[in-house]
Amino acid sequence: MAEFTAQTTTGRSPLEAGVDRIWRFFCSVRAAVFEIIVLALLVLVGTLRGSDVPHGIGQMIPAVQPIVDRWYAWDVFHSLPFIAVLTLIAIAIAVCTVNRVPGIWQAISHPTVRTTHSFLRGAETAATFTSRDDPARLSATIVETLRARKLRVITEQVGPETHLYADRNRYGKLGTFPFHLALILILVGGIVGARYGFRDTEFIVPEGSIRDVGHGTGLSVELERFADSYSELGIAQDYRSDVVVYDDSDQVERGSITVNNPLTHGSTTFYQSSFGNAAELRITDAAGTLLYADSVDLGIYQLRANPDAPAGTLRLPLAGTQLTLVAPDTDPVNAPALDQLRLASGQLWIQASPLGLAADAQSPTAVVSQGQAARVGDLTVQFVRERRFTVLQVAYNPGLPIFYLASFLLVGGLAITFYFPLRRIRGIVAPAASGATLELAPLAR
Repeated sequence: MAEFTAQTTTGRSPLEAGVDRIWRFFCSVRAAVFEIIVLALLVLVGTLRGSDVPHGIGQMIPAVQPIVDRWYAWDVFHSLPFIAVLTLIAIAIAVCTVNRVPGIWQAISHPTVRTTHSFLRGAETAATFTSRDDPARLSATIVETLRARKLRVITEQVGPETHLYADRNRYGKLGTFPFHLALILILVGGIVGARYGFRDTEFIVPEGSIRDVGHGTGLSVELERFADSYSELGIAQDYRSDVVVYDDSDQVERGSITVNNPLTHGSTTFYQSSFGNAAELRITDAAGTLLYADSVDLGIYQLRANPDAPAGTLRLPLAGTQLTLVAPDTDPVNAPALDQLRLASGQLWIQASPLGLAADAQSPTAVVSQGQAARVGDLTVQFVRERRFTVLQVAYNPGLPIFYLASFLLVGGLAITFYFPLRRIRGIVAPAASGATLELAPLAR
């Protein structure tokens, strides 16, 4: 019995084989579909995180409550899995685009001229002409006519026949590249925003105060004035924050922020969110050293004993003290028994406790009226006046310039593709008994 052995040699190094596998992975349609599905799921999870859906799931299925808690704690759009999926899709688009370059450039610079009679006759639109001129003269006439209409014409002699190819807007096929580059830049912008951007949903600035935005932006915001208006029923109709934005102490923006009119500086946008009352304080220690001269926002916190009493906290590291401040009950009719402090309008209840320790019955307290000062432990606290504070949302996305460039390329690529479409004509000039015949078929693509 004869024995056969087969030996195959690829002639490629392991490195080349590995690169080829990776390249084919990024060109794989199945991999692309899987990546898009994973991205869609991550977007769904991240979007629902800001809703009551996870809470409802936890109530219906108590066993999954730990998962729901992790769901609320996971910032999907700034997570590594989200960035990784965007990166994979961006690389896949780049690889597929590079794969198309040789074919598109070949079609532009060296298109296929030779065709067949069956192809021309089977085209959606085709025409056949007869002429008494010889094939050479007829070919020259049709070439001259097409060139007069601004078409590029290429001919090829195939035996006794002359095959011709004509096109217009051949470079319009390059419009696909800025379009695909725009898709890549959109994903890159998403990666940059997810990695280095942030959104602060409770950025509080009292009137007359300056607060640092933080997060390495070097920005700070001063609230010059807060104004609000109400309907006859006491419903807030509009509220406005007049602010100044500083970049490393240099004024860079000044303007008004309303609910539907944010203020933007570079890649940072400030949105009007809410507002409340604040107390301007001046605090000194026993030696008369000024420890604090600014406003404290009230209402972000409430006392457990009285949820209708706006409260705030102030840390004084130099004095090793933390102050708890409580304003008058905003709804004394609702559960009046809870209002044990019985503060009058214009009064402020203050309690001092050591930093890091909870207040107890021995902690010093005082009630101070607006414009007055009171002793609280070793501190003298002056309640200068009531003020307002604004709550802004601060969105910082360093990927915005990339999105702007991507938008320009996207619109430009689409404009090139739709307004300069490739138009082609194929034809064959063949000899006939009494002259020559011409078969033509215009192609939209």
